[in-house]
Amino acid sequence: MLDLSELTPLRPREFFATPWSGEGEWIAPPWLRRLARRPRRFSFTTATTWLTDDVWLVHDTLTWENGRTEYRSGMARLAAEDRIRLSYDDMLGGTDLWLRADGFTFSAYQLMVAMPPLPFALVVGVEDACEWDSARRELIDTIRLRLFGVPIGRMVMRLHPGPPAG
Repeated sequence: MLDLSELTPLRPREFFATPWSGEGEWIAPPWLRRLARRPRRFSFTTATTWLTDDVWLVHDTLTWENGRTEYRSGMARLAAEDRIRLSYDDMLGGTDLWLRADGFTFSAYQLMVAMPPLPFALVVGVEDACEWDSARRELIDTIRLRLFGVPIGRMVMRLHPGPPAG
């Protein structure tokens, strides 16, 4: 069996073939805290379906504390030893994921995000970085969101290898 304590994103096939799950929260910036008095919590899972040694599908599920669930699927392609090209239908132009020994960082990207009660999606700018803590066997994903250049929140997820508990 694969020893996950030694995994680094520098070995993409082994690292990304593992399903990941965990908890997170969206935290409003100070200027928005009157509307969002407390962080919104969620659970997150991601898994892959490998098509070839260099191409795979990514399946993400985010479930908010109120029960609303969002499903997304994307395509990943190993573009170089240290870079993965990633695209989703709601991601304008895709992004590059840059691998490091202690995690990975995405090139800045844009997402089309539904913002009820608006009848249309808005383009949100995203900065996304993941750090692998081998001692805790935990991947910490920090996502910073901006609308028209103005910060609208930060999402922090703590993910662990393997399927969700329970």
